[in-house]
Amino acid sequence: MSLINWNQRVASKRGLICVILISALAGCNRDETKVYNVPKDAPPPTQPEQAAAPETVQPAMPPPMTAAASIPPVKYQLPEGWQEKPPTDMRVASFTAMGPNGQTADVSVIPLPVVGRDLELINMWRSRVQLPATSDPDAVKQFEPVDIGSGQGRLFTFVSAQPIEGKGKQRLLEAMLTRDTMSWFFKITGEDAFVTSQKKHFLQFLKSVSFVENMPPQIADAPAPPVDSGNAGSIWTVPPNWRSVPPAQFLLAEYSTPGANGTKAEINVAAMGGEGGGLLPNVNRWRGQIGLGPISENDLPNIAQSLAVPDGKATLVDFAGTDAKTGAAMRTVGAIVSENGQTWFYKLMGDKQVVAQEKENFTKFIQSANYANVR
Repeated sequence: MSLINWNQRVASKRGLICVILISALAGCNRDETKVYNVPKDAPPPTQPEQAAAPETVQPAMPPPMTAAASIPPVKYQLPEGWQEKPPTDMRVASFTAMGPNGQTADVSVIPLPVVGRDLELINMWRSRVQLPATSDPDAVKQFEPVDIGSGQGRLFTFVSAQPIEGKGKQRLLEAMLTRDTMSWFFKITGEDAFVTSQKKHFLQFLKSVSFVENMPPQIADAPAPPVDSGNAGSIWTVPPNWRSVPPAQFLLAEYSTPGANGTKAEINVAAMGGEGGGLLPNVNRWRGQIGLGPISENDLPNIAQSLAVPDGKATLVDFAGTDAKTGAAMRTVGAIVSENGQTWFYKLMGDKQVVAQEKENFTKFIQSANYANVR
């Protein structure tokens, strides 16, 4: 029986704010999520500003992890053939399932203060095996009931339509259990046939899970108060016609900018450790969001272009499609920036005319980033 106390690893850190990226990790075993301590935006003005100078602000962030989201230690029984490996970032437990012929599958346990938003989670998992996003509300009902410890969880299964990165079709089993304000995610992913053969071990593992409730909770300190340090503390220079809005789950920052006749475009930013799943899977995820089919690695040079950014490298893509909900024409401009072992994702998406008029502002916004101010 193994015991992991995640809180012991975070109790000594001040000002932790969990930032989770919905990222396409097709065929990739990365779940790294970066943690930042960043002051919130100042409240937007009540009246539109006239000829305002560009403002420098910090991104709005999800609420900090507090006592309501305290994470108890978790116990489990390790199945035969599974090897434990060091947890990384948000993983409280991490394993490799080993097969007799060298096959492997990645297994992870991740607790997050995420309750609800099930369709967004479904689409995140679908993107990891390069399946297109769905707007069907019944998708959240397509699960298998499973025992996770003493609780009843839900098991979702996703299989890629095509081989991924020369590794054959990929299968992802994602089990989810919600306890109070915390959701627990148990995942096994790898080649289709091998993950299928490991399902009985995965179910045994889920059933063996227990949570140690009688240990004193250890949680991160409250975030440090914002410090008004002017431009010295800013990350981006935000165009004056962009208005900050509360960011959706998994985003660092989100903005909206209006166009004519009620049209608009939205801008969002997210970040992840490492390579963030790779360029091609993320480009195909963005294409799927506006009704476009996936492309191959050979197509990338015709679609992607370089963007000059300070102290890093960036790739920019630009394509037009349709809104899956309304059928209206849409355009997406996306950028992926590699910086100091992290990957930053920027996206401008909305009405075609508004996106066209904001593309220059968008690229300047990306180029204005001062990543040294991320703490």
